[in-house]
Amino acid sequence: MLDNDVMLWDFLPKILLAIFCGSLIGLERELKDKPAGMRTYMLICTGAAMFTMISIYFIEQWGGTSDPLRVAAQIVTGVGFLGAGTIMFAKGRISGLTSAAAIWASAAVGMTIGLDMHVFAVVVTLLIVLSLIVLGKVERILGLKGRRYYKFRALMDIAAVAEFQDTVRSSPTKFNIIEMERSAGRMAIIVDCYLSRSERHNFKKLLMKLDANFTILED
Repeated sequence: MLDNDVMLWDFLPKILLAIFCGSLIGLERELKDKPAGMRTYMLICTGAAMFTMISIYFIEQWGGTSDPLRVAAQIVTGVGFLGAGTIMFAKGRISGLTSAAAIWASAAVGMTIGLDMHVFAVVVTLLIVLSLIVLGKVERILGLKGRRYYKFRALMDIAAVAEFQDTVRSSPTKFNIIEMERSAGRMAIIVDCYLSRSERHNFKKLLMKLDANFTILED
């Protein structure tokens, strides 16, 4: 059985630190409306710390030839399955990879806390959160990431339809023309796509060039 002093003065501070570090990583993800939030990351970080501490404690108490690294290996495997659950494939686009990697990293932070590397765990947590924030902004500025799903309805002259089709087909961004129908002597086209901020701006410029009226049906 665990000694009360061990639980109060050794385990509990580590658990509180794991709750703090996991919640901090989860807060950044939740603020970006990602599938896993504060509670998920907190539980993963805390659980990893607990497993690590318990495995070390058992070996210290009963000795033998037990290997604490076996538990660490199982933590990595188990967290891998949790991370896979956050990855989604829809409409030709994969999402959730960053959240899955953050889940993996939060488990590593928890294991670090369980191994009494408290300062290192806090520093790594802050670096993870800072990297997620800063690199996310850099990717959006450069138009590398941050694509969102949009569905547009554009109403244009029939003479402009051919130019519109040629432009979207030659674009590196994948546009799906869902529907085309005549409406009051003009052509109504519904198209869906994943666009970054700069790509959305360029697409709107194209529609304005073609003198098309457009509305955003979904975003």
